Amino acid sequence: MKILAVDTTSTTFTAVLIDGDKTLAKSFEVGKSGHSSLILPTIADLLTEGGVEVKDLDGVAVVVGPGSFTGIRIGVSAVTAIAYGTGAKRIAVNSFELLAYSRKSGVLAIDAGHGHTYTAKLENGKIVSTEFVEEKDRATLPEDKITTTSCSVVTALDNIVRTKWAENNFVNVFEPYYMRKSQAERNNEI
Repeated sequence: MKILAVDTTSTTFTAVLIDGDKTLAKSFEVGKSGHSSLILPTIADLLTEGGVEVKDLDGVAVVVGPGSFTGIRIGVSAVTAIAYGTGAKRIAVNSFELLAYSRKSGVLAIDAGHGHTYTAKLENGKIVSTEFVEEKDRATLPEDKITTTSCSVVTALDNIVRTKWAENNFVNVFEPYYMRKSQAERNNEI
């Protein structure tokens, strides 16, 4: 099993190559606009380092959101192109799954920009609800129970993808998970 997994939803870019029981990863702090220039060269470097050719990938995975709108589009587009070109099976991971990894309960929070927050309620290790919280309502969130970072994105992504692969949890199409309309779409409605 050879799987490439990518996360471009935050200010950190992460690429993971799973090859049997071996995992190679590259992770960089890229800010809000570094994903597009790094994604393809980093994937190429990771595959070369792992001795894997793109045509030999059995699966590809991408974090589909929520998170940065542009980041989601970059990751989903690049990984979709690889899937089309190789016939690799597709695994979708959402950002809340990364945050929920190895946790049992609480509120998971992701920065939605402009003071807003994407949240998910976690009970018994399962995400039971999600919500977009506007800046004005942020004070209603239970600060002492909010989780905003994963233990390790690489570890979480690696294990989630391996589990989904073992469960044959594949998708036909990567559907971006935005949770709200983009700023451009909202501006168009005015």
